[in-house]
Amino acid sequence: MPDSSATTPTGKMTLRALIARELARTSTSWSIGIMGAIAEFFRGDNEPCITDHASYAITARGAIRLNVPDMAQVIHYNTDHGKSTTVAICLPGSACKMNRRNTFTEIGADADALRAEDRAGVLFDLGLGSHYFDFYVRVADRSDITRLRRAQGTPLFSDPHLLHDLAAMHPQRVFVSRVGRIEVFQPIAEHGGRTPDGPHTHLLPDLLATGRVYDEHAPIPPDWIPCVSLYPGAPPAH
Repeated sequence: MPDSSATTPTGKMTLRALIARELARTSTSWSIGIMGAIAEFFRGDNEPCITDHASYAITARGAIRLNVPDMAQVIHYNTDHGKSTTVAICLPGSACKMNRRNTFTEIGADADALRAEDRAGVLFDLGLGSHYFDFYVRVADRSDITRLRRAQGTPLFSDPHLLHDLAAMHPQRVFVSRVGRIEVFQPIAEHGGRTPDGPHTHLLPDLLATGRVYDEHAPIPPDWIPCVSLYPGAPPAH
């Protein structure tokens, strides 16, 4: 079990209340992923949002949905020299394993998409090989689907043409764990350009190569994985 000095054990109803409270706050941001591959969701103060006030939020720029198992534990810890707080929703590593695909792979229509209009879009797993997260792009344009089908079986970073084509397509990105998913509808930032405000993703090969799931200074107990993290306060600056 997580160490009690770093952990707030919580029943499912208590955790549901935490999620509902933070989904209602535009000052809270959320992330799903590992070091080098992460999706972030947050929204503006006056940005239109569809939400059930309990488990999901959808804007024109992105979406998040949480589905937290009973065994989940919450770990609160300070970051940035105590100036900010991270709240990690964690599961035992044995309970949160995902598909661990190592090559670019077509999955099919995304029946779990938060917006009905996206459910006919085709998911492709980027093949990053993570034990605990799946990283997808979702495309609907037929020519884009055809191009990406030709890349099946290819390790993502072995084909610069695939990376270039993906960036040019500006596909929707869908990052998933056993606790939730974040979908990003905004275009990918231009190479070397400014990260767009609102929901976005980062894909950083050098950080991915470290194989680290989370920052080594985070007080996550051994054999537990932060499947979703939230950050009360101002959204992160990039």
